[in-house]
Order: sequence, then C-alpha cells, then structure tokens
Amino acid sequence: YMGENRNRRPTTMTSQLAMNALKQLATKEGALLRGTASRGLHTSRPVYMGGANAPDYVHAPKMYKIKQMPNRKLKFGLFIGGGAVLGFGIPFWAVNFTQKKLG
Repeated sequence: YMGENRNRRPTTMTSQLAMNALKQLATKEGALLRGTASRGLHTSRPVYMGGANAPDYVHAPKMYKIKQMPNRKLKFGLFIGGGAVLGFGIPFWAVNFTQKKLG
C-alpha cells in the first residue's frame, strides 16, 4: 500500500483545478446528451386594455366618433400645422442660433 503512494506524482493546485473543470464539462455534456435539461417558454395572459376599467374605456361614448367632432378641420389643421412648424422650425432656428454664436 505504501509503495503505490511513493510512485504517484504529487498533484498540484493547477492540475486539480483542471481536473475539476474537465469533470464539470463532462457532466454538462452528459446531461445535454441525455436530454434531462429542458428549455421552455412560459408566459402569462396579457391584460386586455390595461386593467380593471377596460370595458369602460373600450366602450366610452363619443370615443371613436371623429367625423362628428365639432370644429374637426380646425383642430386637426392646427395639430398638423403645429407639428410641421415645430418639425421644420426648430432645426432652422438651431442652425441660425449656431451661426450667430460663431460670428
């Protein structure tokens, strides 16, 4: 019994770490080959229209009656025109401001 221990090489920390890494890799590959590990997707049912007041919100009176909206052309015209003025005006103002600062 004692003779066997004298002929063995002493193990170093690096070789022990390498052996442990190989053992872990072998067990992972074995588990993947056996098919014990499973992947899946679990989801929950989405909340319809955001919660407790959903039916009141969906069936709100006058909600989708855009054609009967009073002053519809004026309101939509101001909204779209204001967006266009901001969308084109801000970049032009920024360029003008930068050029003034440069002298």
